[in-house]
Amino acid sequence: MCAAGIPLAAGPSAAHGAAALLAQMEMAGMAGMTGMNPYLLQSLNHLLASGVGGPLAGMISQLASLPAWHGKPAVWTQDKMPGDDEEVDDEEMGVAETYADYMPSKLKLGRKHPDPVVETASLSSVEPVDVTYQLSLPEETIRNGLLSALQLEAVVYASQAHEHMLPDGTRAGFLVGDGAGVGKGRTIAGIIFENYLKGRKRAIWVSVSNDLKYDAERDLHDIGAGKIEVYALNKFKYAKISSAINGNVKKGVVFSTYSALIGETQSTSTKYRTRLKQLLQWCGEDFDGVIVFDECHKAKNLCPVGSGKATKTGLTALELQNKLPKARVVYASATGASEPRNMAYMVRLGIWGEGTPFPTFMDFINAVEKRGVGAMEIVAMDMKLRGMYIARQLSFHGVTFKIEEVPLSDSFKLIYDKAVALWVEAMQRFTEAAELIDAESRMKKTMWGQFWSAHQRFFKYLCIAAKVNHAVVTAREAVKCGKCVVIGLQSTGEARTLEQLERDDGELTDFVSTAKGVFQTLVEKHFPAPDRERINRLLGLEASRPKPPIPNGVQPEKKNGQLSEDANTSKRKRKLED
Repeated sequence: MCAAGIPLAAGPSAAHGAAALLAQMEMAGMAGMTGMNPYLLQSLNHLLASGVGGPLAGMISQLASLPAWHGKPAVWTQDKMPGDDEEVDDEEMGVAETYADYMPSKLKLGRKHPDPVVETASLSSVEPVDVTYQLSLPEETIRNGLLSALQLEAVVYASQAHEHMLPDGTRAGFLVGDGAGVGKGRTIAGIIFENYLKGRKRAIWVSVSNDLKYDAERDLHDIGAGKIEVYALNKFKYAKISSAINGNVKKGVVFSTYSALIGETQSTSTKYRTRLKQLLQWCGEDFDGVIVFDECHKAKNLCPVGSGKATKTGLTALELQNKLPKARVVYASATGASEPRNMAYMVRLGIWGEGTPFPTFMDFINAVEKRGVGAMEIVAMDMKLRGMYIARQLSFHGVTFKIEEVPLSDSFKLIYDKAVALWVEAMQRFTEAAELIDAESRMKKTMWGQFWSAHQRFFKYLCIAAKVNHAVVTAREAVKCGKCVVIGLQSTGEARTLEQLERDDGELTDFVSTAKGVFQTLVEKHFPAPDRERINRLLGLEASRPKPPIPNGVQPEKKNGQLSEDANTSKRKRKLED
């Protein structure tokens, strides 16, 4: 099979059909078909003939009849059928042509996945590469369904991709784009277990939260790999991971969050002042084990829009890959290939760089972003053709939707009314304070922008809180009926919880109110007061001036069961005068 006139082999070392196609489209300065030379058009048809049928075949015929365009968006029309007098609303169109049922076609191993799974129509029209890799996973893991057929397929294709080297001398990587419910965690655990059995007993697993370390341990245990220990990177001291001070860790999985990956110490007494140096030393220069970037979209902004600077997280993820060229890299994210600019750190997919039509990532971006979603579909199809990408998700076939109205309790109505009164008073205080310090117009504009932004977030969290009890009751009823419950939140409030943890030295002594956190942050950071003392007094965090100690024998008076500061002060004065 040939794409853009370049032979495509089954492995990642082959030339890049879709990449070459995009590059030639870029050189032609068009995205329609009339600007293509016959050779390029023939090459694309070869690509489609290899299995890309259905909707795309029809698109090609429409593209061929479109006039060449220069910088203008293409307008797609649908042939009107006899009797169609009314416009077809997009929202009323079915999704039958958008997704296709999915079953592994080249691998006949394992039990069927417990739920129906689908794949996008464009990807389903591309046939996956032939399987040449021999699994080493235990027979009981496969026979007992500890890894489903879908998960085994991803393990096989990832392991197969890792056997190839890219033109620049680095090992090819693999992108797992499965959605929620397909089991990315078990798939990753399966890849690590497979390599462990092949003698590659060290692995790095990078994810978004420390809590996911326990999920990683569970996934490894569930597939029969409980003997593989998982260690948290942030628990190690800044020294060799394999040293006695860190427990002589010589094999297993080092689990790290993206924030821990960029961690460093100010101490000058150690050779390994950064977590990255620790990992590189532990792995060694010839490391050929697994590095997993789970939820890898969190390492985005390596190549930000405009004048923004690349994030330290993205740069560190890139450096880790560059320093370990033989590592078997796995990217895992349901949104991995949807936003091209966030793919900058996915250097092991071989889409740009040496031996490709795009010398740099920016060349790739410039070619893709001009052509929108369609171009990214071509890239995704090309990656699947080369055995470097897989993306499935649970089917919504037969799913019913219902919106339930949650009646507000009297107690919540009272809370809401008090919250409104609080914000009315806050607005008055902000206005008065801005006038007292004679704030300039630019400062006022910033202040009110932050005020109303916090106001909106505060009441959003309040509305979410109003639905929690009802959601819990509904979930418990569903569990009693033998159903599995998945709860989606508009916002988790994780950032506020982490801030509170930092303030309290890692311990939570009380429930963290996200709404309270929003209001408190607004006052702390944006209230127009000339000094911190006034802000602390407003929040009641501390007194405006230090209090002298209460002399012995003095009993402070109480007012309504509370200590009266005025009475306390006058009592002290009388005692001191005596």
